[in-house]
Amino acid sequence: MYTVTAMPYLLVLGAAFVAWLMLRTFRLSGPGKRVGLGLTAWALAWLVYFLDDSGVFGGLRGVSAAAWALLFLGYVPFIELLYRLSRKVRMPVVYYGFALFPSALTLIAGGFTDHDAQLYVLLLLQLVLLYFGLPAWYAVPLGRAPEGRLLWLPTLVFVQVSITNWAALPPLVAGTGIHLGFLLWAASLWLIVEGLVLESQSRPIGTAHLAASVTVFMGMWVLVVLRWIDAGAGIVATRPLVVLSSLAGWGGVLSIVLPLHLSKNRSESKLTQWSSILSDLALFPLQHGPATPESLGNELLNLLRRACDRVVGLRLSVFDDLILGERSRYGLTLKDRGIPLGRVYLGGDRRCGPFLKVLVPMVGQRLGEVMRSLDWQVQAHTDPLTGLLNRRGFEVQLPYTLERAGGGHKPITLAMLDLDHFKRVNDTYGHLTGDVLLQAVAELLERNLRSGDLAVRWGGEEFLVLLFDSDQKRARQIFERIRQRIAELDLTDFPERITASVGLAGGAVPESRDDVMRWINQADEALIRAKSTGRDRIVTAE
Repeated sequence: MYTVTAMPYLLVLGAAFVAWLMLRTFRLSGPGKRVGLGLTAWALAWLVYFLDDSGVFGGLRGVSAAAWALLFLGYVPFIELLYRLSRKVRMPVVYYGFALFPSALTLIAGGFTDHDAQLYVLLLLQLVLLYFGLPAWYAVPLGRAPEGRLLWLPTLVFVQVSITNWAALPPLVAGTGIHLGFLLWAASLWLIVEGLVLESQSRPIGTAHLAASVTVFMGMWVLVVLRWIDAGAGIVATRPLVVLSSLAGWGGVLSIVLPLHLSKNRSESKLTQWSSILSDLALFPLQHGPATPESLGNELLNLLRRACDRVVGLRLSVFDDLILGERSRYGLTLKDRGIPLGRVYLGGDRRCGPFLKVLVPMVGQRLGEVMRSLDWQVQAHTDPLTGLLNRRGFEVQLPYTLERAGGGHKPITLAMLDLDHFKRVNDTYGHLTGDVLLQAVAELLERNLRSGDLAVRWGGEEFLVLLFDSDQKRARQIFERIRQRIAELDLTDFPERITASVGLAGGAVPESRDDVMRWINQADEALIRAKSTGRDRIVTAE
């Protein structure tokens, strides 16, 4: 029983510290409000216990039940939080053996208290807490959660479980013991809040945090030992409590230090691996002798597989649609300067972490540099006069575009554009003026088309344009604007007005390459009709 002078002092001091922790928790982003509600419920349970023990309620019935209800209620927000954190984390079944600890402690504690029913409800809540808490804890050594979680989660599981069971043992809890228990509980709250702050800010655990956690866990063990001594060390029935408290203390320390050590080792190993991959990428290609598309593709595929073992295949559209390994529905696109070069296919659960997402753009950029140094892409796939794709380049890019259109159910429209009376331009003003006109139209097309569209010099003064995610109505609007801007071109050596005729076809989701080839023929026929009916117009295929 507390004295009248000591009890208010302890309550005021403890309430001030806990209130500060509550305020700090509620200010945290993310889980702060849920955690704050849980800690508040536990704080109220202690307050009710203190006031009832001091006689403030005067033996009022239902006070003890209210304290137990608040204690139970405090677990709910934490269970919800751990459920969210544990999703999609697979953990070895053997780790669930930790559930034996609260089970054994509850069974032993049941022999010392009349609160059997409350203890078993508490056990159920603790088992649920452990069921979701263990995968959330296991995510840290896997590198999928900040190390701050190693501070608050073991504290929540080991200290809170032990103290709540210890507080349910009236024969072993009285006087100074309850003071020490309350101080340990308040210190554990600080560790929980500190851990949540570290996790939310992705900051590392410091030496002070480790020292505080060891102090709290060892203090929990000392708490039980002192009460065991006060109760009489010769009482054999209480010895299992000392053994379990020892296991809980050391288990709590190990649950912080061991995963922290493994996490740091894993980080160092990953850093070494990533450095090696980036070094090899900078030196790519590594093989001696003449490079071939297959040798370059295999080297890139092996490098990507070193970064993530879920990489199952590689598609390089720049090498005649070369496919290495397996294809899948999911993947990441290789690009250089916005131009698709291929695709990295992922299998399994497609989890590769952030490094692969950073690596793939770097691989695309490096592949583009190699292609330019070998002069393959420029010579084989682009028109030297206009810089647009040539027919070969269009054939290379088409499979990638078909894959995007089919996967996203996006329509494609093909347009064939021809400059009217272009032969007369060459005959009257010369071929150099004709070349300048072609370059001006190509530049205009590039400025007015989107990154997903393809502009191709099809031959002579004819341009093929593939409009991605466009039906015929939208395509007509786009080419009306392009025709108008062609007519507004102001070339120094060509004073005449320039006009263009356009044939449109498609406007649907292609099922295969054959559909696109058929639409090209239909667009060409529509272009012929446009020129035969007066030129300077758009005609849609029938």
